[in-house]
Amino acid sequence: MSNPLELEFVLVSSDYTTMNAVSGGVKKYGAKFILVPTAEAARDCLNRRKIDGVFVDLEVPGALGVMESIRKGTSNAKAVIFACVLHAKEYTGALSAGANFLLRKPLNEDSIALHITIAKELLERERRRYFRHAVNLPVTLNDGEAGQHARMTNVSEGGMAVRTAKTLKHTSMIDFAFDLTPGASVIGRGQVAWTNTDGMAGIILQTFRGTGREHLEVWLRAQEQLATKKNATEG
Repeated sequence: MSNPLELEFVLVSSDYTTMNAVSGGVKKYGAKFILVPTAEAARDCLNRRKIDGVFVDLEVPGALGVMESIRKGTSNAKAVIFACVLHAKEYTGALSAGANFLLRKPLNEDSIALHITIAKELLERERRRYFRHAVNLPVTLNDGEAGQHARMTNVSEGGMAVRTAKTLKHTSMIDFAFDLTPGASVIGRGQVAWTNTDGMAGIILQTFRGTGREHLEVWLRAQEQLATKKNATEG
């Protein structure tokens, strides 16, 4: 079983030395690693999966465009971008395109691992925001016209999936209320992000009433700690 906060990185590069350094540094950190050699392959990969961090070699044609598209996209807009630059004159362009960190080439494993450590809080915060924990909890939903009782099947800081008896309307605003544990009520308002023909829907959690957000964050951290302990025991 994998750690729920195991990080995943993409490297956009066709340079062997850069690939070796990033691959080694990422492995030192115990994270996953995907190599894509071109800007087109990078866009395809990043459109299909959620990534925590992206190393972009500025020697790849279209590299700045890749970073800009990440920032303008939906699934990876908050990913941490490490720009691998050859010359100081490239710094401004890389930062303007959305880079969080600048790494001067030639790279080495230790520098990569160090930068991942520095970025750890950013990386894990974003991972926690979208990582879904499986649950089976009752939730009350109200679209302003009618209320209904549904079952929540997973939840993160940023959203939840629910199974409903009455189909929710895509993009509609929904009031929600659920209890994570006795005394830990989460009440707020969200928007329906997707629906399917099986009666499932995804809701983005946008605003919370009272201490709802804090209750959810505390509960999610507890779930992560339990999962980490379980992994350690099973490992």
